[in-house]
Amino acid sequence: MSGKYLGSYVTVDCGELFGCYQGQVSNVDTLNQTLTLKDVWKNGLKSSIDDVTLLAKDILSLAIIPSPKDDKIGNRAEVEHLESQRNKNKTSARDSPRKFDGYGSSSSQPAPPDTPNKLNKIKGRVGKDDVCFGTDVNMEKDFDFETNLALFDKKTVMGEIQSGKQQGPPLGPGARTVSNFRHDENVLETLPPTYRQIHLPSPSTKEFLTDTGLVVPSASPELRKAMQDSMEKLGISVERRSESIARAVAEVALHFVGGPHRLTPKNSHQKPVVVVLCGNHPEAAGAVCAARHLATLGVQTVVYLQTLTVSHYLKKEIELYKLTGQSVINNEKHLPSVSVDLIVASLLPPTWEGGDEISKMKGIIEWANKQRAPTMAIDQPPSAVINATPWLDVKCTLSADLPLAYGDRDGKLYLYSLSTPRKIFQSLGIEYDSPFGSKFVITLHESC
Repeated sequence: MSGKYLGSYVTVDCGELFGCYQGQVSNVDTLNQTLTLKDVWKNGLKSSIDDVTLLAKDILSLAIIPSPKDDKIGNRAEVEHLESQRNKNKTSARDSPRKFDGYGSSSSQPAPPDTPNKLNKIKGRVGKDDVCFGTDVNMEKDFDFETNLALFDKKTVMGEIQSGKQQGPPLGPGARTVSNFRHDENVLETLPPTYRQIHLPSPSTKEFLTDTGLVVPSASPELRKAMQDSMEKLGISVERRSESIARAVAEVALHFVGGPHRLTPKNSHQKPVVVVLCGNHPEAAGAVCAARHLATLGVQTVVYLQTLTVSHYLKKEIELYKLTGQSVINNEKHLPSVSVDLIVASLLPPTWEGGDEISKMKGIIEWANKQRAPTMAIDQPPSAVINATPWLDVKCTLSADLPLAYGDRDGKLYLYSLSTPRKIFQSLGIEYDSPFGSKFVITLHESC
């Protein structure tokens, strides 16, 4: 009698321990009480095992299902329905709204008949409500993440994304395909970047690179002197340039002294100390102006003047600096005896061509080199040009618009903008496109 079920397709529920199976009956062993299925699907997924033998004692329920079409046996909805029915049988009557209605139907009072309008409303929303509420949902059963994750083909989806293929349904005829762009790609087509945007009238002895790869050639002291003279003629005086120098110097200096970690109300007992060493030249006026900027931010500053005879523009900056209440000295003995956080040096101009000035600076140079604080030079000549012993141990150097031919002994190189108009460069035969981008101070690296 069992032979008539051979070849039939059945759904077998073996409980939560073994799960639900679907397949074609290939053998029924009445002696050993076993059932063998082939072309097996387990819990809605195709099984890797060709034949599965189930014991009769493990089978909770068995149902014959129609023959599958297109070789698609696994029906996830049927498996979930079987699991729902199994869990429903375990729950008590009070947990099921439908069973509760059954208890109410046993009452002596008959339920009032539905009116035609009510029936029409119910019929109108049957399809919508059945989708949401027509299936019994077991809220106590945990969601099977592993089984559902196995249904997601991650490699295929990621391959489509990386290859730039458009996701979603196929486009109709004549539709334009849309490429996928990365976060660093432009939607609009742009011209290829030009990394050499600065051209000098004569070849430079050295070239530097910005962080974005732009080439910045070095200028000669004569070209820097010509730029200063052209600025003076067009009204960009030393006072105007001093403010630009001070803004750049103060920005880098605050980074060296600790910035927001030092200048806070809770840290007022140990304010940073900055010593500014000045000669008598336009860049020194910018150094004094930077000391004024730092003093207004709460930094303790000391300005050391190498000579008492100063130019009118430097004298004016010193008068403004004294309004902050900070000190100005010209004697090495009055230099701070406490720990110094930063030394800003502007003892020589960038156009310096030699002289006996360095021999007069021996004392201040020795003091600066004994300090543990770093020394930041402002537009001083390169150490190779000075070629003097002893000289300052420079940690970093700041230069304006076009740097000089600085080397390793001049430390890390920063370039700051004087906001020089384009016509000044053009008057000197210089093609200059700003390498600064959105900043006023940028880092330069020596070109290999």
